[in-house]
Amino acid sequence: MNFATLTDELKSRFQENAREVSDSHWVFEVMTGNQRSQVVHLLHKEQRRDGRDTSRIVADSPIGPLPRRYDLEQLLRRNATLDVGAICIEDFRNEEGDQVTYLTLRASHLLSTLDFEEIWEMVEKVAQMADVLERDVYASDLH
Repeated sequence: MNFATLTDELKSRFQENAREVSDSHWVFEVMTGNQRSQVVHLLHKEQRRDGRDTSRIVADSPIGPLPRRYDLEQLLRRNATLDVGAICIEDFRNEEGDQVTYLTLRASHLLSTLDFEEIWEMVEKVAQMADVLERDVYASDLH
């Protein structure tokens, strides 16, 4: 299955909560319950290795800015309990151009073996878990 076909099916499920950023980047707002939602970025990373297509689909959901005194050991231990993806620390630029270190939840899957039900589950699980982490760390709905 190719990325365009998968995103067309996701778009039909998410409807107005789906937005195309580019040919290889979509954003979905996933409702997570209790009038909360979580944004999930879906990216197509094209790659070839040894003549094989090793392209991946990456689901990435922002959790929030890294708290100044956040226990990174706790973060690693929390990663070990996840059944999908991993908590990541990434640097982004805000609207003013300042670098902001962010917690995100990221999962990926090889495109060549992916079907619609798997991508649907990946997007939903990343959103649900990122929302739980966001609530645990920030006690509010940031994304």
